[in-house]
Amino acid sequence: MNKFYMNGKLIHKASDHNSKRCEVEKWVFLPHSDFERLKGKPYQEHEAITAAKDLMYEDEQAYHCIMLLDEYGDDGLLIEADGFDYPRYSMFVPDAKTIYEWYKTSESELKLHDMIKDTVEKIAELTHTGKTDFTSADMIDMDEVESLIKNAIVQQLALRNDIKMAENTDIGVDFQSDIHVEAEKLTELKFYCSLKVQREITPSFDEDEEDEFFEDTEELSDYETLEYESEISDAIEVYQSDEEENRGIMAYLDDRKRFADKVYSIFPSVEKVGDSLMGVFTCQICGELDRYEYDELLQELRGQSSDGWGEGFEQHEIHTSEGDIYVSFYDSSGSWELMTEEEVKETPDVPTEDVGLRM
Repeated sequence: MNKFYMNGKLIHKASDHNSKRCEVEKWVFLPHSDFERLKGKPYQEHEAITAAKDLMYEDEQAYHCIMLLDEYGDDGLLIEADGFDYPRYSMFVPDAKTIYEWYKTSESELKLHDMIKDTVEKIAELTHTGKTDFTSADMIDMDEVESLIKNAIVQQLALRNDIKMAENTDIGVDFQSDIHVEAEKLTELKFYCSLKVQREITPSFDEDEEDEFFEDTEELSDYETLEYESEISDAIEVYQSDEEENRGIMAYLDDRKRFADKVYSIFPSVEKVGDSLMGVFTCQICGELDRYEYDELLQELRGQSSDGWGEGFEQHEIHTSEGDIYVSFYDSSGSWELMTEEEVKETPDVPTEDVGLRM
């Protein structure tokens, strides 16, 4: 027999279990490691708490809280920071992810759930009278099911940050559109980084070592890299998969609940900035990112530059008339950083050696 289980903490000889109303002002997803750290040692400062500090307070009616959710787990921490950067008041909430999903469940979905339960009861009752075969269309009002599904879709769309409005426009005419949706206007954020471009050197033969060839690469200067702008741009386009057509690498990052609900797309590219060719991540954002969401997006872009998309792209050679080149969006030298468009514009041009244009 399957048993129900949950994570929890039982209090030895509890004096009471009285409670006060807690209102969740914001649901915040944390990386699993951060959640586990706060769960083990609650009195720690965290950026997510600082970013939502103004939302948390107590009045006569309730504690106004945020719920910290484990991004890859099931549990949560209910926090009322009382103006501080750490969980001054907190409560461990088992299976908080289920509560979150139920909170987001639309009225039409709940009606569908009830319809299924009622149908199960009806079939179970008839089965005990000797009936063994059933036609679903006889047991369920399919027109009502279809209507509830459409309404559920519309209600879920209306809850999204990136959707301005959604409505059921069904007029009962076959093959006519029956759902009308308008998206919120997206804003653009661009983040820039330096590129490291290497070109293969033609293999050479060592006469002292029989049949031994030596192959190496050379790092290109800013001026040399600029000459390959079109080839690099074309290579990025070719490297893009079908899944990335609309959302770029965000197509693979929907599990990053820390910012995924507000970031619609991320597209890598290159752009000439002064006398340099720089890597660019163009992000389309819905609404505003708070400080925590912004920092988590930056952290993700750093990871995509060094280990994710960037690591895959730098392993693909780009053919040029002067030989194959390899482009990295990351440099481990220590000077690499992500900069906003404003920061790039404020950075003074640094003179570089003029090596001439390729012929």
